[in-house]
Amino acid sequence: MTVRSGHPHRRGRSLFFIACLLLFGFTGIRLAFVSPFVASYDIANFTLAVGQYDLANLQPHFPGYPFFILLATGLARLGVDPVRALGMISTFGLASGVIPLYLLFKRCSLDTVRLLSAFTVVSIASLVTLSATGMSDGLALGVLCWFMWSVEQARQNRFRLLPYLLFGLLMATRLSYAPFGIILLFLLWQSRRDAWQFVSETAVLLLAQLAWLLPVAFSVGGPASFAQLSLSFVTGHFSDWGGTAQTDQASLLERLGLTLKQMIWHGFGLATWLGLASVLFLCAQRIRPLSLWWSVTGIGYFLWVWFAQNIDKPRHVLPLVLLLVILFVRHLSIQWLVPFLCIQLVIGSIALYEQATAQPATLQLAEAITELPASATVFTDEEDRQFLMKRPAATIVPIGSVSKWRAEPKSQEVYLTGRLLERLRAADVPLEATEVFHFTSDRRFEPEDADARLYRLILR
Repeated sequence: MTVRSGHPHRRGRSLFFIACLLLFGFTGIRLAFVSPFVASYDIANFTLAVGQYDLANLQPHFPGYPFFILLATGLARLGVDPVRALGMISTFGLASGVIPLYLLFKRCSLDTVRLLSAFTVVSIASLVTLSATGMSDGLALGVLCWFMWSVEQARQNRFRLLPYLLFGLLMATRLSYAPFGIILLFLLWQSRRDAWQFVSETAVLLLAQLAWLLPVAFSVGGPASFAQLSLSFVTGHFSDWGGTAQTDQASLLERLGLTLKQMIWHGFGLATWLGLASVLFLCAQRIRPLSLWWSVTGIGYFLWVWFAQNIDKPRHVLPLVLLLVILFVRHLSIQWLVPFLCIQLVIGSIALYEQATAQPATLQLAEAITELPASATVFTDEEDRQFLMKRPAATIVPIGSVSKWRAEPKSQEVYLTGRLLERLRAADVPLEATEVFHFTSDRRFEPEDADARLYRLILR
């Protein structure tokens, strides 16, 4: 006689329930360990925007991120600290991606496998860690998951207008994800033979963008003022400070190498050998290619990152990491899926704790500056808002150009940050200075704020 261990449907429900508990448990942990630090210039802008939305004063910077700021402002009004409110919205946004991914993985035979596959995608260590900050990346990745699901529905002539609406929401969350709009061209091409359908879909696409663009434009005085502001920002991004191929001293081949490094070493491994080994393990499995639609869209975004983004920041490759993980795990068997998920959970949890408890170098410097006397003047590059949040007695003066530096009066006690010193010396400004403070922190989280120095200017 053979004794069965239980009804298979009951076992399936039990495993599914356990997987749900795992999902909710780790989401709760991630929300608890959201970074409480204003760890970068951009996060400082977002934090100030939660209190007072002012695009003209870079609160936040262009294009305004209205959906992200709106949700965080609502949470902050419940008593949550603004920077934590931003991080919690971003973290919850990423976690919400489990639902559309679960629906996308419908070809999996068991519900538990589908759920674990979806949970694996939103548990990649780099996605989890970089989402738990005051940036919009996590929310944008979550919206991107919903957008991907809606596109697959529309391809089968279900909810045809939904992708255009969600793309508007995606642009209101993070404009740099614009290349994903390439796939909408395929949808429009699909409807080309039905004139009414084509016109209605095009109209919804435009209206979805106007739904967030117009409120933001009128917040700065109207469309004309917004156009002027956007032109100034876009020009600066591509010709000055944006870290694009046009302004980068590195060659295109070097930028390509760095882009691939950011994807593999930081994106998959979070700068750990264990994480990298887990990715190589996945690559050894049998992989089925993505459809032509998504392949073209993914290549388009890769080219966008390579040529038009600051590739020193790992967060810009996160959508590519998301796409590749979906490619790897969508048909992965559970015996290979679970070890990979466990490795990512361990790496991500450790990094999440470190990010939430270790103060970034720029903020360590900001605290040190509070010890300077009121007679001191500190000239900064982009760190001024982070410094001012610590309420120092010294005068903080941001320097946006060489002409402003030369025009500013210099007292006997003048200090300048390391980033500003590098920028001025790169512009051939003769300076003599001695180092006063030097702080470092983990470069995986905010690379530009992981090394902070303060120099005292030697006047002759």
